[in-house]
Amino acid sequence: MFSKGISAHKIRTIMQKAAMYPMDITEIFDENICVVIDNICSSSQTPREYLITMLLPAIDHFINGSQIRTNTGTPTNISFFTTIIEYPSVNKSSATEAVLNACLAIEKYLGIKTDESRINYSATVESLLIELKNTSPRLIQIWDEAVTLLQSFGLYKQGGAAYDRSIMCTLYNSSAVVKRQTKSGNITVENPVLNIAAAAHPADIFSSVSNESDDDGL
Repeated sequence: MFSKGISAHKIRTIMQKAAMYPMDITEIFDENICVVIDNICSSSQTPREYLITMLLPAIDHFINGSQIRTNTGTPTNISFFTTIIEYPSVNKSSATEAVLNACLAIEKYLGIKTDESRINYSATVESLLIELKNTSPRLIQIWDEAVTLLQSFGLYKQGGAAYDRSIMCTLYNSSAVVKRQTKSGNITVENPVLNIAAAAHPADIFSSVSNESDDDGL
């Protein structure tokens, strides 16, 4: 049996291999934060791995202006594109909802108005770039179903998803300038930082990778 270009057996094999590598959050956070994370996971019956997967992009989003320094000494922005990949009915939504609610609470505390929210759900790459240019150069997307984002690539375009995927790769690489040129006009965004946290079913995410392009890096 095949699902969208990838066999069910191959999906199971990938998932089984991934399960062999549990996440050690003590290598990421200090003891006090680990206790808080464990309390949240215990109260919501959510695995640690789910919450951390959603939490990393949110942390990066709110650490405004922070950069990392490469091996060559060059400072650069950093983005996280993370996805919980798991079968249906395993409580992925609890982690998504917890991080989304936390982001909304932080925005309220910071005095960010609802219509100026940095939490973005643009349906097209053009819309996303406009929001990065006009609303804020730092945005976060939190998707309960990653397939919604994946299916938006190439939407309304005859040429397919390749160009949209290239823009997303450019955003992930934290390029200093991202440009989009279309017949209707040009969009230039300086120092954009996009973080994405999502949840997905294995068939959706693996098929997207294998069907669209094995080489574009997304």
